[in-house]
Amino acid sequence: MKRLFLIVFLVLPLLSHSSDFSQAIYYYLRGMDKMARGLLFDAIYEMENALKFDPSSSTLRTELANLFLRTGQLEKAEEVLLEAIEINPKNRAAYLILGGLYAAKGDNESAKRTYLKCVEALEEDTECYIHLASIFLMEGNFERAREIYQKILSSDPENLIALYYLGRIGAEMKDYETAKKYFFKVLEVRPNFEIALFDLATVYEMEGEIRKAKEIYEKILLLNPANRTARSRIANIYVREKEYERAISEFEKLSKMDEKDLSIRVKIGLLKMEMGNFDDAIREFNLYLASDPNNSTVRTYLGFALKEKGLFRNAIDEFLKVPVDSAEFPIVLRNLTFLFVKADLVDEGIERLKSFLDKVKDKKDVYVLLSVLYEEKGDLKSGIEMLEEALRIDPQNLDTLYSIGMLHERAGNTDEAIKYMQRILDQDPEHPEALNFIGYTWAEKNMNLDEAEEMIKKALSKKPNAGHIIDSLGWVYFRKGKLKEALEQLLRAYELIPDDPTICEHLGDIYEAIGEYQKAVEYFEKSIKAEKKEEKRREVEKKLLELKRKIERKMDPSVR
Repeated sequence: MKRLFLIVFLVLPLLSHSSDFSQAIYYYLRGMDKMARGLLFDAIYEMENALKFDPSSSTLRTELANLFLRTGQLEKAEEVLLEAIEINPKNRAAYLILGGLYAAKGDNESAKRTYLKCVEALEEDTECYIHLASIFLMEGNFERAREIYQKILSSDPENLIALYYLGRIGAEMKDYETAKKYFFKVLEVRPNFEIALFDLATVYEMEGEIRKAKEIYEKILLLNPANRTARSRIANIYVREKEYERAISEFEKLSKMDEKDLSIRVKIGLLKMEMGNFDDAIREFNLYLASDPNNSTVRTYLGFALKEKGLFRNAIDEFLKVPVDSAEFPIVLRNLTFLFVKADLVDEGIERLKSFLDKVKDKKDVYVLLSVLYEEKGDLKSGIEMLEEALRIDPQNLDTLYSIGMLHERAGNTDEAIKYMQRILDQDPEHPEALNFIGYTWAEKNMNLDEAEEMIKKALSKKPNAGHIIDSLGWVYFRKGKLKEALEQLLRAYELIPDDPTICEHLGDIYEAIGEYQKAVEYFEKSIKAEKKEEKRREVEKKLLELKRKIERKMDPSVR
């Protein structure tokens, strides 16, 4: 009985006095009981009955509106809240609930009007101001929100919410000094306020003050060793600083906190791979895939780890498990092509890639990569056919046009190659590689040398430090008999690409032409050593042999 008396005593001031006062109390208490037991619709029924006996009660309407909100009856809630405010313009709870209702509906203008009325009616109520500022924040109106928070501070200098959000606004506006100032004030009032500590550390990270950020995360962990976010932040800092062992140590601690979160094992695997510890990386990725075998991202990581370890067949098998419709498949396809070449499985690679043509949407990439495998096999005709298929899909693709031209050149169809390069120049008159190709081809044929020089110089204006284009210019000069200029350009090219067999051969040719035979021998030998194509290597070996005979004859005229 004492408890019932206390409830009645507390409610008495909330209800207007009338002849039906006791009935209003009766239904109100029944409504509160139903609400406490989760019987919300029954509670609404009781509150509506209470309101019938006390129709001028603003408080009853507020309670009823709250029930309407909890049962999803937003329009009814809005209606009774407006009535509650009309009856009692100082009903703070009604203003706050109505403003929240409007904000939840996305009606920010009505929410702002409601909170402003609350401020006017209740002599600049702080809580209403805080809700009003939150609407401006949500809209991205930082200036207006800042004005309100500063107004709150003028009457309540230690208001944590105002201080904290002024710090957040400073950070959003990249005014880091202001952000830090307010976060420091928050921490003066509440030194262990985790959210403010996190945001302060984030500001330090944005400023590049990694050491200070790390100190704050460490402080958070001292306060709460189980704080996964702080430990994760520290681990990521170690990753950025390339302190992989320390990062792994932090991730291991995170993994122990939640052994079910296998994504942490993937991060550890990636770090192990970065460190060159492929065995551990492979183990981590396999551990994850045991529980989630359809994760194409981790399957791709496993393929990369096996590839880096040199287990090409195993890597191929893993990459082939990646679905063709996954986001990872394009990069998987390129790596498969490389692996089929490295594992000397070109024929299998061709059959595999052909099988993808009926499964992928973008067939162009498959055709391009098939051309790579056919080229590796030495079947240049089929390689060209594959690229022509890719060109039918994307007729304006300059890379495909260039690749077709290069394969024609390798096949000895120089005129066809030049036609494709000219098609590139029709679309892009300043394409440096096409310009260089035509210019160098003409120089090789000792024809159109002035035009060739002009084209190669145009290419160089686009790629001034491209060693192979500088070599082309040197070769044009050589053909023109400008040996000094030719040597100057070829030495520049050699500095940029010292292991290029063609540049070394050209230097040998020039040194032989100017009579510096020993240097010519030196560069021909470098060319032979760097050259991978057997036929071309034999050509340079023949040059070298003839040069050595020339040197012998010069030293001993009797030698033939």
